[in-house]
Amino acid sequence: MPANLTADFIKARNKLRQATSPQEKLAALEEMLATIPKHKGTDHMQADIKKRIAKVRGASGGSKKGKSSSYEHIPKDGAGQVVLVGPPNAGKSTVIASLTNAKPEVASYPFSTMIPVPGMMAFEDIMIQLIDLPPLAPDYTEPWVYSLIRSCDLILLVFDASDGELVKDEYDELEALLEERNIHLVMDRPEETDDRVRQIKTRILLTKTDLTDEETIAEAVALLPFPTLAISGSTGEGLDEMKQAVFEALNVVRIYTKLPGNKPDMTEPYALPTGSQAIDGVQAVHREFSDRLKYVRIWGSGRFDGQQVPSDHVLEDGDIIEIHLRKQATNP
Repeated sequence: MPANLTADFIKARNKLRQATSPQEKLAALEEMLATIPKHKGTDHMQADIKKRIAKVRGASGGSKKGKSSSYEHIPKDGAGQVVLVGPPNAGKSTVIASLTNAKPEVASYPFSTMIPVPGMMAFEDIMIQLIDLPPLAPDYTEPWVYSLIRSCDLILLVFDASDGELVKDEYDELEALLEERNIHLVMDRPEETDDRVRQIKTRILLTKTDLTDEETIAEAVALLPFPTLAISGSTGEGLDEMKQAVFEALNVVRIYTKLPGNKPDMTEPYALPTGSQAIDGVQAVHREFSDRLKYVRIWGSGRFDGQQVPSDHVLEDGDIIEIHLRKQATNP
């Protein structure tokens, strides 16, 4: 079964080959584990990477249950992995508690979040993974926090709206901390040419809008370089708009399936990157189907419903695909 390794995984593998210290090897292996596609075709590779991680940790005197390294990888789930990054007491935990089933500690004092807290946010008929991270601070931030940021699909920078013009100073400080670790904030993720630099799509949230006025919020928005949403986790203001903005920023399309002669299953779509082709939809359903594919019919982006399309047909959000396979050869 083909592994269909991603560009991020290949880059991580190249880092491993060039690594000279146990720390560099461990970081590369954990990045490989975070970016490897999760399906049956990579089961053995995943197991091998985990064994190598355990071996490197053991050789360097680390524990398999190390306090920091145990947090360096959170398996991606849903349509995308989104991390909430911000200074102390910005309101990240309140956002997570308002939008997911996670139970972070919500407190009025800074640094109440000490470990990553993942939760699943519902948007229409899909789920998106949000992760509440400890605050970034110039004095000290655990290395695993940056490892999680490097492997995510989208960064949400979170600031307290009541800080007004000070938000720009907080943004500049966070940007500098991230760039020191070769993490660059971008509007849209370009093709990466430097293996050392990770460019991650970024959006901004201004929280606690119920505790300030519109003029203060407008001052902060005008100073920030990325699309900014003003929300309140306490009152729910702006949360629906936030969900829509996160979905659009992830740049995915939802694909539904139907069996020949049956109604389509509109309950659990597959989330694929924008620009995916019909063959990618087939492989999302089952990797082995691509080897037996006869043709695909489509409802949605075709010229007419039920049109037979080539395997390189570009899928659009809401498309329904019907997969027809060649019969498997039987042994005489």
